[in-house]
Amino acid sequence: LDISTAIVGISIFDEDYKLHEMSFFKFGKKRSIFEKLSDFIDHFEKYSELNFTNIAIEEPLKKFAGKFSNADTIQKLTQMNALISGYLYTKHKVEPVYYNVQTARKTAFPNLTIPQSHPSKKTLIWQAVMEAEPTLNWQYTKGGKLIEGTFDMADSYVVGSAHIVSLIKQKSAKKNLVIEKSK
Repeated sequence: LDISTAIVGISIFDEDYKLHEMSFFKFGKKRSIFEKLSDFIDHFEKYSELNFTNIAIEEPLKKFAGKFSNADTIQKLTQMNALISGYLYTKHKVEPVYYNVQTARKTAFPNLTIPQSHPSKKTLIWQAVMEAEPTLNWQYTKGGKLIEGTFDMADSYVVGSAHIVSLIKQKSAKKNLVIEKSK
């Protein structure tokens, strides 16, 4: 998941690590943080039949990062993240794993270079996701721009992919440990 106070990007992968669904949920304007949580819970009920074994979430900002972050924004992001995380744990009995955005990007797409000076890092991430999942149909506005929520979906995909890479590395390390012990 990529959680913000405006939109939650959602990517769900199956047990074979294949993308099952990618979507986003947009919160209504002028909603309190608790109303937003309630709205998210109502939306997420459509996944109640799925058996979640892992939940990966992009961790909220921890420091100021340009024009879109201030102390109030960071606090709201942290609160929203905590509320949704708590709901997911209570509902699915799975403790979420949190990924720093930079670490997730490097883990999911180790060959992707994002120059500091690039005007649209989000576009580069979206392009990497688009290449990784060429069968996805992206939605555009009548004006030809990507719809709102696209970059949130892409970010959720990055976090999910980073978690999958981490799980595969853990399984491989355990397998190698068992092989070493049996020698």
